[in-house]
Amino acid sequence: MGTGAFRHAVTVKAPANVPAEPPFWYCAIEPAGNQVGGDGMATYLLRGRYHPGITLETQIDFEGRTLQVQAVTDVDERHVSMLLIAVEVRGRV
Repeated sequence: MGTGAFRHAVTVKAPANVPAEPPFWYCAIEPAGNQVGGDGMATYLLRGRYHPGITLETQIDFEGRTLQVQAVTDVDERHVSMLLIAVEVRGRV
């Protein structure tokens, strides 16, 4: 996936909504399948260049939605790309 595929600019927030550095991350966002249980969360895959501020406690704001990171994977060993699994938090932000 080339750089041009990372067309979604999202806001990255560390725990307690402290802004991460850098505060924005460009990524590709796609649904990861069905809803997760009946608790109002949908799962997404986010792919983009490596971002040092993203952890399992990171929240990502995108077009009025809040996503909570559930898994972080370095796509390669050089820390160039990342793959995140995140769930959309609804009514429990």
